Amino acid sequence: MKLTADIFLALRYLRPKRTFVSIITLLSILGPALGVGVLIIVTSVMSGFDRDIRRQILAMQAHIQVQPAFASITDNHAVITDTNPILDKMAELHIQGAPLIESPVLLQSRDNIQIKYVRGIDPALEASVTDVAEHVRGRYKITEGEALIGSEMAYAMGVGIGDRILVHAPQKLTRNIKWPEDGTVKVQETDTVYLPEEVTVAGIFTMGLYEYDSTMLFMHIDQAAQLFGIDWGAATSIHARTPDPFALEKETATLREAFPEYRIVTWQEANRQLFSALRVEKNLMFLVLSFIVIVAAFCIAGTLITVVTQKTREIAILKAVGMGGMMVARIFMLQGAIIGLLGTLLGLTLGTLVVHYRNQVAAVLAQVMGVEIFPKELYHLSQIPALIKPSDLALIISLAFVICILASLLPALYASLLSPARALQDEN
Repeated sequence: MKLTADIFLALRYLRPKRTFVSIITLLSILGPALGVGVLIIVTSVMSGFDRDIRRQILAMQAHIQVQPAFASITDNHAVITDTNPILDKMAELHIQGAPLIESPVLLQSRDNIQIKYVRGIDPALEASVTDVAEHVRGRYKITEGEALIGSEMAYAMGVGIGDRILVHAPQKLTRNIKWPEDGTVKVQETDTVYLPEEVTVAGIFTMGLYEYDSTMLFMHIDQAAQLFGIDWGAATSIHARTPDPFALEKETATLREAFPEYRIVTWQEANRQLFSALRVEKNLMFLVLSFIVIVAAFCIAGTLITVVTQKTREIAILKAVGMGGMMVARIFMLQGAIIGLLGTLLGLTLGTLVVHYRNQVAAVLAQVMGVEIFPKELYHLSQIPALIKPSDLALIISLAFVICILASLLPALYASLLSPARALQDEN
């Protein structure tokens, strides 16, 4: 296969006369390779964060929540006093709803006291709204006097299936404390004896999201109502699952129209701040790390300028025998394109390999550095997530390749404008 003159010379200038490959060329290729590899790793991990957090949130949270905006207040709890009309309306929309009673509590196991969060549920209805039942070790269908706790909570409190936990309601603990208008604190004596609720751990769930596994305790909704002094049949919220969690406009509009006195919140709205932060962080990291490729482009430009300077006599001879300036420019543009293509392919291979073996790489780095690379308490996930999106790969590859070609423009323009007579005169 015969190569055209510009391609032949572009390949020829990439390696020196006496060796098979040029060290300068290799360094020029490594620049965009590292940039592309780092961009692929970072964007894949950030996309994985977004996907896994959404997945874990959808497994734990319902798609739609109905919350009391101007409902009655019972012991410092805003409640929905009658849940039946809302549940009936949800049934008309072919979505399954379940009432909830949620509140922070104090959990006590022997002398271990921790602030956690209680969610009172109806196990039969809850199973059709969230995926908790699929992640329980032990028994999911709890009755009054039983509870489900997260695996991280069980570890922190040193309890297991069959152990007992006391649940204290802060509202009842502080019921005898009054705050007069003068700013003083008044403690009233009361004849009422306060008793916490006692529950037995029937099951331990692991959702893979540290925030839930470490803070959430499920108990029966009737016992939760008794604990917080809420009437049976009332709830602090109602949540529901829809067939498509990404198309909720029809259901939310209908519920908002039917119940204007309540606040209708979708799972996207409830977690808007988290997802916005992830999106902004991903875009900023992509922008910052793109400068690695730009720095590599300067290395390519420097390499090509060096080649043009070294090949001044040859370029002058080529132009003297009739090669046009555009052909000369194309030689060095092709050099930049070849370096960019090889660097991009090498970076693509490097990035995908690191993403594939990310957890093993993190384990080795943690052992060498003596620190935990991915603390689950901070990132709320049990392992490093990753998702390689074809759209991200196409953007990274295109960006790197275009930058490498643009880096060759200045050397190519310099070579095309070189005067043959002046170049040969300077050489002599």
